[in-house]
Amino acid sequence: MESSKKTAWQWVRETGLSFLKAVESGPDFLYFILVICYVVSEYAERINWTTDIFSVYRFNFLDYFVLFGSGAYLCYKITVWKKLVDKPYILLPLILAVGALCGLFLMFLDQDWKHNKVVFTIVIDFFLCLMAYGKNYKKLLQCIVFIPAATLLIAGLGMLAGLTQDFTKMGQAETTHSLGIIYPNTWGYIAFQGMLLAWYLFLRKKPLLTFALFWAGGVFMYFVVGCRTIAVLSLAFPPITLLAGWLDRRERKPGKKPGFFAWLAICLPVICCLATIVLSLEKDWVTNTFYRTPLRSTAMRFVQSGIAFDQFGFPLIGRPMTIYQPISWRSTLGIVEDFYVMDNAYSSFIILKGVLWTAACLAWLTFAQWKCWKNKDYSILLIGSFMLVFAVMERPGLEVWYNFVLLYPLASIAEPMVKKPQKKGLR
Repeated sequence: MESSKKTAWQWVRETGLSFLKAVESGPDFLYFILVICYVVSEYAERINWTTDIFSVYRFNFLDYFVLFGSGAYLCYKITVWKKLVDKPYILLPLILAVGALCGLFLMFLDQDWKHNKVVFTIVIDFFLCLMAYGKNYKKLLQCIVFIPAATLLIAGLGMLAGLTQDFTKMGQAETTHSLGIIYPNTWGYIAFQGMLLAWYLFLRKKPLLTFALFWAGGVFMYFVVGCRTIAVLSLAFPPITLLAGWLDRRERKPGKKPGFFAWLAICLPVICCLATIVLSLEKDWVTNTFYRTPLRSTAMRFVQSGIAFDQFGFPLIGRPMTIYQPISWRSTLGIVEDFYVMDNAYSSFIILKGVLWTAACLAWLTFAQWKCWKNKDYSILLIGSFMLVFAVMERPGLEVWYNFVLLYPLASIAEPMVKKPQKKGLR
């Protein structure tokens, strides 16, 4: 019995590693195109167009292309899989099955795109994370670094042409501006992603330029855009990059285990999620303590989450946050909070995508943080930590199209799962 179990496990392991070799083979640019289109499709939704024509083209082309492009890419990898090269009687049915699944999935999405897109992002995120195996991580980031800046530029120029429009926060028309994006905070986090990408690719060894970029961006974010979350993160980032640079230059003793602060960074996904749940369940204390302070906006994320947990619970596989009548909640001190928005990524996705998906995502991000520490890639470890803190305030912090650290664990910069044989005579 034990022998058969061992044999079955060996077969699963060998089959999986064989498929990963197929994923690793071939040109990277096909995968890069999929990632670019996925990021562009998400950012196109965040431009505040003045006409619906753009949204129609965006939906029909970019989202469909990502879906069927992913299916075509999977079929391509199946055809180069060595285990199936000489087995056309298995290869052809698999390709037909992938095509049929894409068609059925499209029909499912068309039934209710607004709610079912959550399922779309789960499937595409999982697919892109797996297919990142063996891809050149730095080149991948070089392919998407231009997208945030291009999005903000198109949105800004669109205002001059009358194609996009400004949007301000309620009651803050003089101090907040979205500059052609759907919301000021959205402008802020798009810019923040662009700054993080630019820093990792070009500015890691240029501290003065790093300070200039992030501090100028933070000041602009605070006084013009009105996004305080990104302003604070932008101002805090440059000083901590000095620590990351010092760690990069420092030699680590062989066999050294993570220290307290390293474990803190590695376990940050779980820490942030648990903190969110605890504070959300203690929404009365949070409201009474922070709602009359400058931290009201941050506290509101936990109060809204607490109201949502009361209403929708902790579903295992996720459910839509659909309400048929307004929900209000009153604290013990009489402060009334209306349920209207869920920005915290951890609580939002516990409900929308389910506890199982959230646990898997947190485990994957913890794995990514650990791989960063193991590979002495402290720059990505730092970016990942800021992304996780950002996720407390905004949903994109846990999604592949924004948090590019999710693509890190299986990329070529990480230690490969399938070790390549060394060629004799080469050093």
